[in-house]
Amino acid sequence: MAGTEIFGKEELEAVQDVIERKMIHRYGSHGARRGIYRVEEFENRAAEISGARHALAVANGTAALIVALKGIGIQPGDEVITSPFTFIATVEAIVACNAVPVLGEIDGTLSLDPVSTERLITERTRAIMPVHMFGAAADMDRFAELGKKYGIPIIEDACEVVGGTYKGRMLGSLGTCGTWSFDPNKTLTVGEGGIVFTDSEEVYSRMDCYHDHGHIHSKEHDRGAEGKSGLGVNYRLSELQGALGLVALQKMDYALGLLRSTKKRILQAVSDTGIVPRPTHNGEGDTASHVIFMLPSAESALKFRDAAVSAGCGCSIIADNTWHFAKHWKALEVMGEKDWFGTRTPSYAPETMAGSDRLLARAVMFGLSIIMDDSAVEAIIHAVRAGTKAAL
Repeated sequence: MAGTEIFGKEELEAVQDVIERKMIHRYGSHGARRGIYRVEEFENRAAEISGARHALAVANGTAALIVALKGIGIQPGDEVITSPFTFIATVEAIVACNAVPVLGEIDGTLSLDPVSTERLITERTRAIMPVHMFGAAADMDRFAELGKKYGIPIIEDACEVVGGTYKGRMLGSLGTCGTWSFDPNKTLTVGEGGIVFTDSEEVYSRMDCYHDHGHIHSKEHDRGAEGKSGLGVNYRLSELQGALGLVALQKMDYALGLLRSTKKRILQAVSDTGIVPRPTHNGEGDTASHVIFMLPSAESALKFRDAAVSAGCGCSIIADNTWHFAKHWKALEVMGEKDWFGTRTPSYAPETMAGSDRLLARAVMFGLSIIMDDSAVEAIIHAVRAGTKAAL
């Protein structure tokens, strides 16, 4: 699965236009650029699609998470609750703000569990960061309730689910802030890029300044003559990526339509086998980037995987996924139980994630590509049937 699968002449034309105009920087040079601001157009279109009031394009999904945390005012030593089933960038963004990651457990949908989250809330909790993983949404109604009950901002890590919805609303637009990623492995890509959404004018203003060295952006002043709000970093997106982003958003429905059609075909073809798909909170809003089944036990999952692989199709058990399960992150484990800006970090030892481990050990996964021919789809169907026969 990667957005480059659907690259074509539209991307070439978009990039060529930027190069021919020799206007790479997203800010400044107002007189020379003839009113054309591709990153700004990308942001406006993303905001329109998402339903959020503001969208800020940044260098990548990790930067989007950091900018969101900075935007809500995260300080050193603050605690941020998030999921152990995510990409490490979620935790790295928290640490980059000198805040403390607190890992909850996941629920049966493999998303951060609201019940586990509520137990972890302390007087130092300053944000909750549910992660929408492998196409499916976290329980955003419950997280909205927790945010309101405790006065805690909710940041959606929606980097994996661009275009996904929850009860008709776009993922990334439901929290105080939400993030999308457009890296090379995402369904839509601009090479490297991300977006942060928010409805808050105040949060947006802080994020906008922080992501570009503290500049207060204005088209009334050229680059360098703008005011400064303070210090920041350089997480800007270039006009090349903005141009690619506009094309990517035009192709969103096409890409998601293909993925959803493929997943539906697979699930319908194996519906008579007794295999149980992962439950989700967002049904038709799933981006269908993965097909995941829940087996009765870790032992049956092993049998399923081995039989599926023997049948000629790659299949993995999510508990073994070193890329997305914090149990495997040695760098995080070393950080556990240390003084961190006046706060004692929790333990990140594998045994602290035992509940999540038990669920993920039962979860078998097939990744989908946007473009799949009949033989590739039939290979997955054949593998699921072989795995089910061996495991159930």
